[in-house]
Amino acid sequence: MVFDFKPSRHVQRKLKFKMCLKNLYVCIFFYVNYNFLYMCVNSVDAPFIHIPGNGIISGTYLKMYRTQNIKAYLGIRYAHAARFSPPDIELPPWKGIFNATTFASSCWQQARPTMNVQLEKVLDIISGKNINEPRIKKYEENCLHLNVFVPAGPPEVDGYAVVVWIHSGNFSMGSPYDIEPFQLVFKQKVIVVTFSYRLNIFGFFSTDDGEAQGNFGLMDQSAALYWVKKNINYFGGDENRITLMGHDAGAVSTALHMTSGEWSKGAFHKAIIMSGNPLSSLRLPHEFNDDLDKISNIFGCARRPTSIFIQCLKRVDAKIISENLPSIQWGPIVDSGLSNTSYPFIENQPEALFRSGTYHKVPVIVGITDMEDVLTILKEYISLELSPEDLTNFFSDIALNDVYKLRGSNQWCTNFPIISDAISFMYSDKNNADQMTINTNLINAHTEKSYITPLEMFVDILDRSTKIF
Repeated sequence: MVFDFKPSRHVQRKLKFKMCLKNLYVCIFFYVNYNFLYMCVNSVDAPFIHIPGNGIISGTYLKMYRTQNIKAYLGIRYAHAARFSPPDIELPPWKGIFNATTFASSCWQQARPTMNVQLEKVLDIISGKNINEPRIKKYEENCLHLNVFVPAGPPEVDGYAVVVWIHSGNFSMGSPYDIEPFQLVFKQKVIVVTFSYRLNIFGFFSTDDGEAQGNFGLMDQSAALYWVKKNINYFGGDENRITLMGHDAGAVSTALHMTSGEWSKGAFHKAIIMSGNPLSSLRLPHEFNDDLDKISNIFGCARRPTSIFIQCLKRVDAKIISENLPSIQWGPIVDSGLSNTSYPFIENQPEALFRSGTYHKVPVIVGITDMEDVLTILKEYISLELSPEDLTNFFSDIALNDVYKLRGSNQWCTNFPIISDAISFMYSDKNNADQMTINTNLINAHTEKSYITPLEMFVDILDRSTKIF
């Protein structure tokens, strides 16, 4: 006799949770072994490379398991960064041979907020951080450097395909060392370039009167793309096969380079957008006025005229600014009309630009992971004892805020009940007060609202004239 046994939903959820923990332990096990087997061999230099107009650089070999290796050229300057100014791409040649065997300092940034242990561990694994040799974080303001990782051996006839990676961090934190590209370079035989760009106030300070255009961090990214396009062939890369790739803020940046007009035109040929909303509504310059008032008070700088305010801020040490910045949503802005000396980087809201066809039409891959932001949500919401009523109130707040944001009027008075009921119908189970079910519904609602729905809209827009996968 055969019994068809099926565990209850509650038991299935517990088994699934235990399996997630088991997978985490397995991941940590391989991570620990990985760190014992992976080492950077600085005693053996990679082949010298001559970059016309700059000079000769020496790199290093990165090895794994004794038999796997790639070449790395680290800490190469691609532009100079003066505070609250566009990057300067005119680089004087260096004297002698430039030692490109160590990473450069990261750009100044606010301290990463305290996270739960699981998220810290995942970030360490992704970055390839060695648990026995913790990396000492160093920062500087003139921080525009990039790293080139090249497969060992001769390239293809036309050269290696190139992936340029833009790191995440909500435009306020992060660095090119947040990801370990070894396996991508070794297995896929592509060149990977990672780079730093200015963050928070240093990369996105803007005034409504045009004294500071803003979007300097995006201009840094374009400068890095310009450097790659100009020089990657000296590393064995194909300048006509450059893929721009980013995660989170890097994904948003990738989409903005598609709409950046002259800034990034022709600098890349494909795009990969990972776990980001390419249609994010951007702030307008006047929306920073209250934030600038706070900064003026904190650092004792006169708020008006703006030119004096900027000169005062330029005299404050970068470390002091980073450690004392108020909580501000830094990031890209619509900067049309803010400068008489350079093109606007973002002429309109991204959705309007994509819908009008005003973008670089390159093949695009988009995607997300299941349960996006789950570890962040775990810290902020799921650790609380949520009831079905709490979940209903949470969905009501989403409906209220989103309708007003989309319409910009009081139409929410009539539409709000319908939308609120629809959300509750999709993501609430009033007959099930199990904590795991409530948490799962919350995660699903967040993932679909913040990632899946915007990406589906993005796909529909681009599908008319662009290959999108």
